[in-house]
Amino acid sequence: MNDPNSLAIRDGVSKRIVDLFPDKHARIADLGCGEGELLVRLKELGFDSLTGVGWKVQVPPQVSRVEEIDLSQAGWADRLGGATFDVLTATEVLEHLVNPYEFLTQARRLTKPGGRLILTFPNVHNLRSIIGYAVAGRFSGFFGPNWNTNHPLHDQHIFVPNHELVGYFLKLVGFEVVSIDYLLGRGKLFGTTALFDCRAV
Repeated sequence: MNDPNSLAIRDGVSKRIVDLFPDKHARIADLGCGEGELLVRLKELGFDSLTGVGWKVQVPPQVSRVEEIDLSQAGWADRLGGATFDVLTATEVLEHLVNPYEFLTQARRLTKPGGRLILTFPNVHNLRSIIGYAVAGRFSGFFGPNWNTNHPLHDQHIFVPNHELVGYFLKLVGFEVVSIDYLLGRGKLFGTTALFDCRAV
């Protein structure tokens, strides 16, 4: 993980969790955790109740994992056996899903009342995306040149995470948006990535 955006996401999300739980006592699940960079960072920071969830996942030693989970399918939360968490994270996941509403529904099932869901996804409201849409008819980073080169679906950005639509989905499933921040650039017009901090109600 050397690219600036990935580092900004890892550091921004881990800082948010430390701010929420300075005593490091939180049960955390990283949804779509991939190679486990965020879990590694959280473990380094002293969190010890960590779970990685996804199709194929890599996690640091002594971190539990739940694999072969298709995060777009109905009922995937059942695979976690009724577990609930203080914090769920999903970094750069939402834009890859064919059914983001179902994903958020299942995430709410896994979140304790008052617990947090921390989402990051490409900020399609920044100037680069707005110009890309005006010039090419698509948001920057969505349905791009790699779309027809036999990349698997999970490699594609297929859901355009408009902030109002994401906020509406979150409200429908039982989350309130506590804050929206932007990573790797200042504010909505220049930030590369949006970070939504949501509370389960």
